[in-house]
Amino acid sequence: MRKNKILFATDFSQKSFKIIENILKYIQNKENELYIIHVIKNQLLEEKLDKELTKKKGFKILKKYFPTLIEENFFCINGNIEDQIAYHTDKLMVSLVILGYSKKDDFISRFFESSNTKDIVRNLNTPSLIIKSKKSISFDNILIPTDLSLESKNYINEVSKLFPDAKIKIYYAYSIPYEKKLNFYSFEEKINESQNEAKQTLLKTAHDFYNSLEIKNKSKFILKESELSVENLIKDSKNIEPDLIAVHTTGFFSFFAFYLVEHSKINILIKKMN
Repeated sequence: MRKNKILFATDFSQKSFKIIENILKYIQNKENELYIIHVIKNQLLEEKLDKELTKKKGFKILKKYFPTLIEENFFCINGNIEDQIAYHTDKLMVSLVILGYSKKDDFISRFFESSNTKDIVRNLNTPSLIIKSKKSISFDNILIPTDLSLESKNYINEVSKLFPDAKIKIYYAYSIPYEKKLNFYSFEEKINESQNEAKQTLLKTAHDFYNSLEIKNKSKFILKESELSVENLIKDSKNIEPDLIAVHTTGFFSFFAFYLVEHSKINILIKKMN
């Protein structure tokens, strides 16, 4: 059985060390292999640093805190952060990239200077786990918001294969068009009839989508008659209690996905779908 490979980008901060600790707890007794990458982006440092010496010093620090780490699985390189993470993800055939959340006006430390979690995600063809919670890493219960698109279907199927033992809840929020001004002209009966037809069509489309999914996980379909918004999803997730929210990025749904990454307190699994 081929091991699933995980790549984590570290900046040697205490926050990133806590994430490494949680990753090691998660992969214990599992068929997973952890790779760690540190990217030096400062051009002045690039010219003066002895790369091999820097790598040895960096791994010595890691080994002090995490004795089980393997030196061959540690990469200390210079260059563009997004490009280097993408390159090593492809080269190593990584199944999952793990990132500490950062944004340009609130980066976690030097590693993400002039970078952005969104930029890294957009540059990858592999799912990225964005750590937003301080809790232990778990994939037992996964919540997946959907827009019923082909990209969403493909992503749900991919998440299912990546975590075959997880319980998956598919979340679809919909709203029925309603024009208040028409009531002024006494068209209320027609409006109700039209709305009911629109609702039934939407529900049929939603159930057809759910039934077409190629997943073997224990799953549930959650339908909400409300606007799809990050605020509503976060509110509903308090009752659903997922360990993870998995969301794809494509087209208009990307705005929702990255806004969710910014505001969620639950870990996010995200992937750009072409």
